[in-house]
Amino acid sequence: MSHHLTETTSSTAAERERPSTTAPSAALAALVAAPVLVLVASLTQASPNAHDTASELASIAAAPGRYQVSGAIGWCAMVLYVPALIALARPLWRSRRRLAGIGLGMSMTGLVALISLMGSGPVSLAMAQAPERAAMIRVVDAYESAPLTVVWMLVMVLGFSLGPVLLGFGLWRSGFPLAVPVLLLLGLIVQMLDAGRWPLALGYALTAAGMTLVAVVTVRRRSLVQA
Repeated sequence: MSHHLTETTSSTAAERERPSTTAPSAALAALVAAPVLVLVASLTQASPNAHDTASELASIAAAPGRYQVSGAIGWCAMVLYVPALIALARPLWRSRRRLAGIGLGMSMTGLVALISLMGSGPVSLAMAQAPERAAMIRVVDAYESAPLTVVWMLVMVLGFSLGPVLLGFGLWRSGFPLAVPVLLLLGLIVQMLDAGRWPLALGYALTAAGMTLVAVVTVRRRSLVQA
């Protein structure tokens, strides 16, 4: 009897040591809110008439308040993306730990790169409001073509963009709906097309839908286990 009790106690302790595959409710809320805030930030900022530095600075100068509000919303989204990405990888911690580690590592590294690039926002605002617009355009072009900036952009694209998609395919292989990786991949493709304000918003919306689906399925699974 004591041997049976020892085995039961050992198995219970082992279960407690295993990492939970269910993210906390706050992290799941962040998983929904973070991509939605990115969409809101995109729609808040005034859109440039063309994809060149002169048009971008002109759009910022025309609506500096909207630019700053958009930046603040985007910063909040980046903060929420930390627990959100952890929640996205959490269901894979037991069944596909290596994939979860790679996908989460890519996503977090890309997130850091994106936040670093966002740090130039106040500088862009100052340049847009400076009287020497032609000189400011040359400075921005030089900054964006600098090797370190290009590296940060590549890290952002490869990490923050592809990391969640990789996690999405891992979730599908672990029993989540196929719609999860499909929505995340379509969202990335539409965003990369850079076809204008509303197609970009559609890309963000698709990403938000994919992450929201993960949160919904996770909550439903938790409810079934508790029942």
